[in-house]
Amino acid sequence: MAHADSYLCQMRVIHNLKDVERVLEVGPGEGYCAKNLRELELRYDTLDFETTHSPTIVADFATYQPNLEDSQRYDLTCAFQVLEHMPYAIFKQNLLKLKAMSKKYVFISLPYSCRGFSVTLNRQNGQHKSQRRKYDFYVGTNLPNRRYRAEYMDEFPWAVHYWEIGRKGFKLDKVLSDIESTGLKVIKRFHSQNPFHYFVLCEF
Repeated sequence: MAHADSYLCQMRVIHNLKDVERVLEVGPGEGYCAKNLRELELRYDTLDFETTHSPTIVADFATYQPNLEDSQRYDLTCAFQVLEHMPYAIFKQNLLKLKAMSKKYVFISLPYSCRGFSVTLNRQNGQHKSQRRKYDFYVGTNLPNRRYRAEYMDEFPWAVHYWEIGRKGFKLDKVLSDIESTGLKVIKRFHSQNPFHYFVLCEF
């Protein structure tokens, strides 16, 4: 259910950007968002090294280098719960790749190791008029970074989290600052219904 809420977040934000017609998603997983947004007539490409779900571009994003054909090819590029599977040392490099292939927007989600709560307030004005507003109160756990056995990392490299927002050394302010240092401007950031999934929408 938590992943379903995040899928809905992803699709809603992309669909509501009226100047977006062509999208590239890095690491689309089973392609849930791609399938549904294609049905809404978006041109939705995918990039992945795993060929099971027939990505548009077969490549490992960690080593992928956009070429002139890729340059500003898409209105929006995105990667959801993907960039943490690569060392933080290449986080900005990965953002620059996403930026190089986009004309305007970069949209990502990252894991946020946090504690807190959210409150949703409903304001009712008559039978048919209501306003709903959600307030989040989350802080990083400051836990040490995850540690994995070498044999686990060898067998399941796609499952390894090299870093997460909120863990020691990866405060939210640092991550946001590093995002904006690439020339991206953060225009929206929020937790999914699953607070572990933190979304950042940027433009440039």
